[in-house]
Amino acid sequence: TFSDDATLYAQWLGKPTLSSAVSAGYNSVKVTWSAVPGRTGYKLYRATSSGGTYSLVKTTTATSYTNTGLTTGKTYYYKVRAYRTLGSKTTYGNYSSVKSAKPIPATPTLTAKSAGYTSIKLTWTSVSGRTGYKLYRATSSGGTYSLVKTTTATSYTNTGRKTGKTYYYKVRA
Repeated sequence: TFSDDATLYAQWLGKPTLSSAVSAGYNSVKVTWSAVPGRTGYKLYRATSSGGTYSLVKTTTATSYTNTGLTTGKTYYYKVRAYRTLGSKTTYGNYSSVKSAKPIPATPTLTAKSAGYTSIKLTWTSVSGRTGYKLYRATSSGGTYSLVKTTTATSYTNTGRKTGKTYYYKVRA
């Protein structure tokens, strides 16, 4: 039997370790935590500032949850706690530490091919939820990248390049 003292029970129940909160796309964050033995389930809470008011996001028996419908680029803070229901009484464990993440667009995959003596054809995969893409170029792999093009397309032909010279590109949504 367990004590009716909620504090002692919370200590017995323990607290999950919030292992990660990471972007899962332009409008979602995936939160993962460790299992707590003896729990009935978990309650996941979210705030929009580290010291802000936390609201219940999800009650679940799983040890992860993908929180969707979020604002791209906005930071969200998460904490979780276990609970156990015995009969009609529910007791809660202690809160985990807080982890934060912000939804960001996925990274497109970039391909570059020669398109003639002085041109390079660049294509990249489409990213869900993006407004557009920014394409950058450098003349060395560790060099400074400069913006070449802002576009909503998934391809671009970079003309006026020097024959035989290597160029380095990257793109982001």
